[in-house]
Amino acid sequence: MRRKKTSPPPPMQLQQALDWLAEPKQDDPLLDLVPLRNHIAAVGSLGLPVLHRLKIDELLQQRAERIDEALTPLLLDVKLPLPIHLGTVAQGLIGLRAELGETWLQVADDADPQELARIHRSRTQICLQGIFNLSRQFVATLLISIPSPINFWRNAQALYHRAHDSVDPTSTLPAEMGAIDARFKAMLALTAAQPEGLAPREIAFLADYLETHAAATRIDLIRPETAGDWFWLDANLDQPPVALARLQPGNGSCLYFRFGELADLAAHHLDQLNDGVPPLSLGLPIQAAGADYRNALERARQCWAAPRRRSFNRRPQALRVEVCTQLSTLWTALENEVQQEPKSTDCELTYSDWTMLNESPSGYAIVHVVGEVTGIVPGCAVGLRTGVGAAWQICLVRWARSKSSTHVELGLEVLAPSASPVRIQALSTRNPEPPIPALLLPALPGLNRSEAILAVRGDYNVRPFTLLQEQETRLRVVECMPHRSLIETSSVEVFEFIRNAMAD
Repeated sequence: MRRKKTSPPPPMQLQQALDWLAEPKQDDPLLDLVPLRNHIAAVGSLGLPVLHRLKIDELLQQRAERIDEALTPLLLDVKLPLPIHLGTVAQGLIGLRAELGETWLQVADDADPQELARIHRSRTQICLQGIFNLSRQFVATLLISIPSPINFWRNAQALYHRAHDSVDPTSTLPAEMGAIDARFKAMLALTAAQPEGLAPREIAFLADYLETHAAATRIDLIRPETAGDWFWLDANLDQPPVALARLQPGNGSCLYFRFGELADLAAHHLDQLNDGVPPLSLGLPIQAAGADYRNALERARQCWAAPRRRSFNRRPQALRVEVCTQLSTLWTALENEVQQEPKSTDCELTYSDWTMLNESPSGYAIVHVVGEVTGIVPGCAVGLRTGVGAAWQICLVRWARSKSSTHVELGLEVLAPSASPVRIQALSTRNPEPPIPALLLPALPGLNRSEAILAVRGDYNVRPFTLLQEQETRLRVVECMPHRSLIETSSVEVFEFIRNAMAD
């Protein structure tokens, strides 16, 4: 009697991954992060045939989506520096997405089209899996303000080109091809929108917007005759898009792209939103009804319409400065300076030491050295002074970067060389609101700017208000009318106003 052949048992690492996938899913998807990364690395090291590896990778991919869905909402309200535990998990997710992106890129390189057809798969489907992981990785890196990981842009371009090389351009393109282009264009457009200057929720909003509308981005293999508003990517370089007007590419194979049509589409959407058209009827995220998100879309539109250029040269510096990152603490510090008997001492106030990396007439770039730092987000206001006794300069955080929970870099725009602590109270005949602390910024005739108010974000820039200012031993109360809005971010608003001298 002939003995029946038995299949050899699967490799131990593969069996362990299968056993783990067969277990009941944990209530907290974040607990899957470490074992999932371990299994992806273990399976990848086995050198399995593509068809064998493909199915296990698809199962592992599904677990990654659960982790992303659980973690991303936790990153929408983060401020720098990132809490250590949250930063560790976020970095883990970013690493997981990178590993999955490289996995699908390798499968796309190794797979035989005929073998894939036997299991109803195509190379474009595999490339779509890869580009999807990289797009999610990209959004996560932006939410926590870290640089793009190594090989990110090189792998993204490789997947884009593999997909295009795998289809006949003269025939009907598969649906996956359009999805790949849309994901790739969304990453390009989000980069051009200068996300370092956006708060996490604004980044997530733009990412949602671009998932639907980034297809308006134009990509070309032929170098344009004039730089204009074109950008370029070199397939051999691991670097983000570069404006053609800022730097010319070398002799490598490049992609050229522009966002003019996308900027026009955004302008059309903004006009409709400002006219009160509901976002859902325009196919836009529901958040687009909010002023903060419309402001974010407008800033992105300006970047898409014309690549921004540096207005001033930066001068390198190595100057130690003090920074107050809490607006309430800064207000208290300024109040103490105008009172004969301060309510608190310097040791009770929160300052931190920073080093100025460079400066220009419009602002500074600084890096944190030591001291307590909390609550930093692009668009917030901070105070900076060059030493004890120096005036507090009022600055707006234009961009923020963080390589780790102990590292923070900021780009600051100087709003005023000094400020006075005041309180403002909206005028109302019913249910009067309590006065809120604000900063009175002096007039700057050289910049054609009158005196202005800096306050936490609200609607004080559209309503009459009372200005309460302590001067020496008396309280001065003046009725005021907002005049011109200068800055609106998700954190603060700055607006000029007119005093009613008759009501003083």
